[in-house]
Amino acid sequence: MTNQNIDNRSETSIERQIDDLLALSEVVNRFMDVKRATLRHGRPETDGEHTLHLQIIAVAYAAQYHPELDLGRVSLYTLVHDFIEVYAGDVNSLTASNDALAVKVLVEHQAYERLQRELGAAWPWFVDLIAQYEALGDREARYVKCFDKCDPGFSHLNNAGEALVKMGVVSRDEYQARCQVVGDRLEKFAEEFPDVLTLRSELQRRVGETAFSAV
Repeated sequence: MTNQNIDNRSETSIERQIDDLLALSEVVNRFMDVKRATLRHGRPETDGEHTLHLQIIAVAYAAQYHPELDLGRVSLYTLVHDFIEVYAGDVNSLTASNDALAVKVLVEHQAYERLQRELGAAWPWFVDLIAQYEALGDREARYVKCFDKCDPGFSHLNNAGEALVKMGVVSRDEYQARCQVVGDRLEKFAEEFPDVLTLRSELQRRVGETAFSAV
């Protein structure tokens, strides 16, 4: 093979790689801008902000209190844990009805299939990682799923429950009751991490006191 042929092959490979990266970048940028029900500085928090926040605190907590977990895998799962929302959007589980949650499952399945079509050929490892997280087949995935349910509490504390008011939650009792419904859904994957559930309960107690102190 001549040097010219090698150069041509390299140029073709680089062009394809750039095109594949541009396609991935476009989807990532779209994901980072997805708006959530939680608030940050008075405006909707984005999935990009939520992902970074969760990644740092979940990995730090695992390193300190769950050394049996693979920190690299925990970090990767936090990175992709909400990625299907790029096409499915965010659904506020605190106030969602059972019907809305059933629709959420269907829409998220369709979103994953779209990601598979768009990115699966060029980036199979990335798309497979999303599927592995969604399957909750290992402890690291279940840990991230569990810790993710703590994360809104930090946002609510930072803005004194402003988002809860916008969601239509009007009292501490209503907030705690809705949190309990979500907590009941956690049982099937969170029993390995009772300490994380305790963290969630304490965060909710503080949110209730902060957000509804005058109610």
